[in-house]
Amino acid sequence: MRIFCLLFVVLCYGSTLFAQNAPQQLYVAFDSTIQFLPGKDESSTLREAIPGFTELWETYSFSLEKGIAITDERLKEMEAQALRISGDASSVQQLRNILKVRLENPSEQVLNALVNDFEKLEGVLYCSLISGEPIAPPYDIPPTTANFEPQQTYIGPDPGVNMTYAWNMGLSGEGINIRDVEYGLNTQHEEFHVVNAYIADGMTVDPSLTIDYTEHGTATFGVLFAHKGDYGVSGMVHSANEVVLYPEFTVENGYNRVYAVAQAIANSAPGDVILYEMQTGGPSGQYVPAEYNPTIWNLTKAATDAGIVIVAAAGNGNQNLDGSMYAGYMNRGDSGAIIVGAGTPDTEHNKLWFSTYGSRVDVQGWGLEVITTGYGDLYMIGGDFNQNYTMFSGTSSATPIVASCAIVLQSYYHDLTGNYLTSQQLREILTLTGIPQGVGGNIGPLPNMEAAINFINDQMGVAEFANTQFVLYPNPAQDEITVVANGALSENAVVKIFNSIGQNVYQNVFVSKMTIPVAHLVSGVYFVEITEGNATTTKRLIKR
Repeated sequence: MRIFCLLFVVLCYGSTLFAQNAPQQLYVAFDSTIQFLPGKDESSTLREAIPGFTELWETYSFSLEKGIAITDERLKEMEAQALRISGDASSVQQLRNILKVRLENPSEQVLNALVNDFEKLEGVLYCSLISGEPIAPPYDIPPTTANFEPQQTYIGPDPGVNMTYAWNMGLSGEGINIRDVEYGLNTQHEEFHVVNAYIADGMTVDPSLTIDYTEHGTATFGVLFAHKGDYGVSGMVHSANEVVLYPEFTVENGYNRVYAVAQAIANSAPGDVILYEMQTGGPSGQYVPAEYNPTIWNLTKAATDAGIVIVAAAGNGNQNLDGSMYAGYMNRGDSGAIIVGAGTPDTEHNKLWFSTYGSRVDVQGWGLEVITTGYGDLYMIGGDFNQNYTMFSGTSSATPIVASCAIVLQSYYHDLTGNYLTSQQLREILTLTGIPQGVGGNIGPLPNMEAAINFINDQMGVAEFANTQFVLYPNPAQDEITVVANGALSENAVVKIFNSIGQNVYQNVFVSKMTIPVAHLVSGVYFVEITEGNATTTKRLIKR
C-alpha cells in the first residue's frame, strides 16, 4: 500500500532564526524487488524497472541520491545481526531502497505535484516530506515549577523509579553505549567536562541555533550522565561507557533528521541504546512520536531488528494515537521502539494534559519537576553558563528517565549472562513490572527498578548461570562493600580483591553473602574476584 506522509511543522519558538519556507526534503521508498546495484546510477535502475519513471524524471529534472547514509558494509553487518536476533533482515534491506530526491529551489506547488506523480508509479511504497526547518524538540511545559526541592526525587522509590535500589547494588549503566538524537550539548558544563560525553565526529552543531534548542541536549544528558560527585546533580546512568550526541542541525548537513538518526544507528551495535529526544507534527500539526514519519519508522525498525534499543518521546501534542487520524501509522505495525509518555510526579502517575497517548505508548516518566543540567532558568552558579541548572519537563524529561532504566537493566543482564536484551524484551520487562498508571489516556506504567531487577533474576534464567556470578554494592564504595552470589557456593569458594597493578589486597573464604571492609584501601580502581574450582568471575570496584 502506498502512503504519503507530510510532516506539519509547528515551531513554538525560534522560528525567526531560520530561512522561511525552507524547501522540504523528499524521500521516496521503493519496493524491495527493485535492486540498486553498486556503481550503477539509481535513475538508470528505475528507468529500467518502473514504467513511467523516465517521463517523470525528464519532466521534473530531479536528481537522486542514497537516502540513508549508512555504508553498505554496515548494512550487511546489520542484516546479519537482524537475522541472528529477530530472524528477519527485511527491515534493514528496505533501507537500501529509500532515495532522496533533489530539486533546485522547487515551489511548494511543484514539490506537491512531484509527490502526486511519484505516488502513481508502481513500485513506490511511499513518499515522505520532511521539513527543511528544524522541528521543535519536546520542550519545557508550563507552568514553571515554583517550589523547587533540591533533590532528584525521580531517582528514589515511588513516586520515582527507584533507581537508588539499582545504585545500592552497584548498577549504574556500566559498559553500555548511549546515543542521543536532537540538537545540541554544552560539553563544557561542569557535569560533563570530565566524563565521556561528546558530540559525534563530523557533526558540528549549527551556530545559528539558540539555547532553546541546544540546551535541550544538555538537560537530557544531565538526567542520564551527569557526574556523580559532591556537587550539582547525578546522572541516573553515570557509569555508562559513553553518551554521544547526533545533532539534527549541523554545519555540514544543514537540518537533516534522517541523516542524524542514520548515523546514530550506523555507529551503534547490539545492546546499545539510542534516544529520540524529538517529536514531529501529526495530521493536525500536534506533536507525536518522530517515527510517525515512515522513513524514521523504517530506520527504527531496522535498528531494533538488529538488536539496537530505541527509546523515543511520545511527543507533547495530547494526541490519541488510537484515533482514526493515526490508523495508517498504527497499521504499519510495531517498530520495536519503547515509546515514552509523560506522567505526573506523584504516586498517582496520571497522564499529564500535554502528553500524546494511546496503545502505542508503552511506559511513562516524570513530565514535570525533573531537576537537571542546562538553560540556567533555575540556577546559574556565579553567573557561569557552564554551571547552569533547570527544571526539565515534557516527554523530554520522561524519555531519559525511562531510557536510564532500560540502560541499567541492559547492563545488569549483560553482566550476568554476556548477552544483551532486545528493545522489545526491555519494553516487556518495564511494562510488566512497572507501577500502574492512574487516570488519563494510556501512557503505560512508571518503571520500578526493584521489580524489574527481580524479574530478571526470577524469570529470565539468571539463577541457572555459574554460581560464581555475583553482584557487589555500593560501587563506588567508601567504607565497605556487600557481595552477593547468584547461587549456592561450596566451602572452597574464595573472594579476592586486587589493586590496579595486580597486588592481592584482600582474600577470604566466600559465602553466599558477605560484607567486606574497604575503608583502609586507598582511592582508586580495584578488581573483586570470586573463584570456585575452575570457575572465576571478576568485577571492577571503584574505591572513593
